[in-house]
Amino acid sequence: MPHPARLVSALADAERLELYARVVTAGACGVPAAEFSGGRAPRHLAELVGAGLVREQDGRVTAVTGVFAAALREQRPAAPRDPVDDLFRDGRLVSVPARREVRSKVLDRISRRLFAPGTDYDEKQVNAVLRTCFDDTAALRRYLVDGGHLERTDDGGVYRLACG
Repeated sequence: MPHPARLVSALADAERLELYARVVTAGACGVPAAEFSGGRAPRHLAELVGAGLVREQDGRVTAVTGVFAAALREQRPAAPRDPVDDLFRDGRLVSVPARREVRSKVLDRISRRLFAPGTDYDEKQVNAVLRTCFDDTAALRRYLVDGGHLERTDDGGVYRLACG
């Protein structure tokens, strides 16, 4: 798709703008290409075709619908990526980050996605859930408890998602 500046530039000339308006108002059937044979019309038509605003096909000139929306979509800046996303591949944690603040964000994501509030889990259930995203379940479980993301009863038999 053309850059928005290219589209605006193609329509900056009054004669080209008039030619484009004629094609657009003609609708889906377009305008016979033979109508653009005299004077500067062929050059203006070539500019509009080059900008992607119109197409010439089967002896007719038609407007390219959606060209402005497509050009704008391509110009939108990408949403900033969450650096935590880079630590996961196919839904699995690649490694536990060393930096505490990043590790806390990773653990928060894991705990919120894998554990339901108000539900009690035994250690076997916790390990089964954690294994879906990381192989070293003991280390990950310890990080979750030590980081305050999971609560564990004093006897270590029951885990639950930490409140707040």
